[in-house]
Amino acid sequence: MAGNARKPAVSVVIAYLSAHLAVPVFDRVPMDRPESYVLVRRVGGVRINAVTDGPWVLCECVAPVSAETLAMRVADLLEAAPGEYVAYLNDDMTTAQAWIASYAEVGAPAQNPDEDLQPEYDRWTLTAQLGISSHI
Repeated sequence: MAGNARKPAVSVVIAYLSAHLAVPVFDRVPMDRPESYVLVRRVGGVRINAVTDGPWVLCECVAPVSAETLAMRVADLLEAAPGEYVAYLNDDMTTAQAWIASYAEVGAPAQNPDEDLQPEYDRWTLTAQLGISSHI
């Protein structure tokens, strides 16, 4: 059964956050960068058990002037995620479903300036470990 627990964690988190935020959520910065957005990346993690993956996800929140409010909202949403079923797109563009089983804060929201952003933009980052279950 190896491999059955691994869901595309970034796709699951993007789908979950997109359903709750008014700003776009991406896995890479688009060519036409919006004014405010959240960028999601998997930065590690471990398999928790046979049916649950435990990805560490880094969320980069970007907004004009200050991204702190957006980062705090993302942190609150991730903390509230356990118990949520999430419909997401697989890499082959088929729809699948995952269950978010757990949440742990790895790195609290923190201001993290990006030299590539224009000076009037702010970036905050946070890291969380989620339990994403494959057998729902």
